[in-house]
Amino acid sequence: MPNKVNVESISHDKRIIARKILQGEISEKDLQATLKKLPDVSENAEEVTLEEKEK
Repeated sequence: MPNKVNVESISHDKRIIARKILQGEISEKDLQATLKKLPDVSENAEEVTLEEKEK
């Protein structure tokens, strides 16, 4: 059985998290608990619009 990993110390890359869940290094329950601890920083978001250049 693999060693348990501290969920808070893992990468925030979705692919790595998914692999660690599949390998049993972290549980979905641990991941959800960690996600609930994250602050809501949505007010810091900035809207970006892209304009296409004509050729």
